[in-house]
Amino acid sequence: MDILLELAKAFLQIGVFSFGGGYAIVALIRYVVVNQYAWLTDLEFLDVLAISQITPGPIAINTATFVGYLMGGVWGSIVATFSSIAVPFLLVYSMSSLLTRVNPVYLDMFFDNITPLTFGLVIAATLSILSSSITDYYGVGIFLFALLLKQKTKLNSALILLLSGLLGEVLYLLVK
Repeated sequence: MDILLELAKAFLQIGVFSFGGGYAIVALIRYVVVNQYAWLTDLEFLDVLAISQITPGPIAINTATFVGYLMGGVWGSIVATFSSIAVPFLLVYSMSSLLTRVNPVYLDMFFDNITPLTFGLVIAATLSILSSSITDYYGVGIFLFALLLKQKTKLNSALILLLSGLLGEVLYLLVK
């Protein structure tokens, strides 16, 4: 029961700051899950993030669901998922009637000014994940290989991902 309360507390806190979409909040989710509560290691979080990306739905909610499941089973996933969306839902619901009365010019100014913040959050998430996902020269090589393929060819991103995975398997099998 304690883990369910901790999951609720953690994901309610994350939900308060989840403006800007899933990728903008990934760094905060990682901080809470890996550093604050130590529920997952960096590598485990990367696995959860990868699964969250390929699963249909918003990445932040998928991540909450998977972390909740790992920590508390089905009830943990329900609590974490609900907690991650409760605050944003209540804010949007309560603000929807007010927004219809606000001059659209002010709304445009607000969203124009919030865009750099969202961009900064996405960059923070990228740096956070990058620092824990590339752990050796092989990882750097695979990253550069994928980047080069994407820039110089017309290959589909899924095919580049598959080729990068195969290259990683070959490189890391040779090392062992």
